[in-house]
Amino acid sequence: MFLDMTIKRNENLIKSAIDLHKNGLIKPNSYVLDIDSIRENASKLAKKAKELDIELYMMTKQIGRNPKIAEIIAESGIKKAVAVDPWEAIRLAESGVKLGNVGHLVQIPTSMIRQILSYNPEVITVFTLDKAIEISEQAIKLGMVQDILLKVVGENDRLYPGQIGGFKEKELITYADKIKKLKGVNIAGVTAFPCFLYNYEADKIEPTKNAHTAIRCANMLKEKLDIKIKQVNIPSANTIASLSLLKDMGGTHGEPGHALTGTTPLHGDNILEEKPAMVYVSEISHCFDDKAYVYGGGFYRRSRMKNAMVGKDFEKMKENIFEIEEINPEAIDYYGTLKLGNKSVEVGDTVIYSFRTQIFVTRSEVVLVEGIQKNNPKVIGVYDSQGNKIR
Repeated sequence: MFLDMTIKRNENLIKSAIDLHKNGLIKPNSYVLDIDSIRENASKLAKKAKELDIELYMMTKQIGRNPKIAEIIAESGIKKAVAVDPWEAIRLAESGVKLGNVGHLVQIPTSMIRQILSYNPEVITVFTLDKAIEISEQAIKLGMVQDILLKVVGENDRLYPGQIGGFKEKELITYADKIKKLKGVNIAGVTAFPCFLYNYEADKIEPTKNAHTAIRCANMLKEKLDIKIKQVNIPSANTIASLSLLKDMGGTHGEPGHALTGTTPLHGDNILEEKPAMVYVSEISHCFDDKAYVYGGGFYRRSRMKNAMVGKDFEKMKENIFEIEEINPEAIDYYGTLKLGNKSVEVGDTVIYSFRTQIFVTRSEVVLVEGIQKNNPKVIGVYDSQGNKIR
């Protein structure tokens, strides 16, 4: 999905990844992250947000919940993280990363609420009155009042399987009135997901019905219950190119993730402010009939990847690009598959991909490389897909 754009805009990243693999410094099934470019992307995002007077939380799941990168992003101006689940919150908080939003998309399990509260997250997202009560009870025991966001859902909103939940718009005031009476929590605002999506036909990011639902619900809480709204958090596809849209709609907070690595869908065919900063590196394992098989473990079913470059030398690899064969959704990605056509490969050849990923659901290693943009690449750490340092 991003290979052509990465070749065009960040060939140093690809060259560094090839050299690291050829020299045995990284293994197949590794994501190589360009720290220089991530730092620059984060700085640009933070600057744009400041211009628009909106706040950003970094999303790190797609880069493997990596605490070192989170630290670098915080130094670049995006100070707090959104944790997609409580395990990510713990991984980041225990490494010293400040938490912005916890509980969206995954609610905090009952037994983990007290621990999450101890990290002092700015807000916790709740889907139900029951969860708000649990958080309130634990907050009271800790002598605190926790700000919460209510996840809201409109009648015709777009919902992804495996992510469903929230307060129905038509029932919001009834439940919010009950939550407002709880002593340990304070309703600080609303959130929804996804609030923006890329329109592939129009080649632009557009607001969803969910975003409009969030705005309506925030206004309802303010007008009917006199709740002071601190946050209208409308995430998804938050990039420099779409932050003005977020602001114009009435949003106060965004949660950039793929923008940090220049890998939102909008980056596929457009030269944007953020530079591509991530590639997936593997190796030819074997050939069978008219196909080559590549060591897997890091492929993602919604990647929209189309091709990969293969070989031993960057300049030659630019001309040696192979179409991929999509992995059967019923199969484990032990291998990726390339269609050979009239070309050939050798066992051990380096394979470079660039696609939309979610590293935290893979079996990959994550390689942090600094100095790529100064032609002095240096590996500063290798982590697993959950943010634990390996070496």
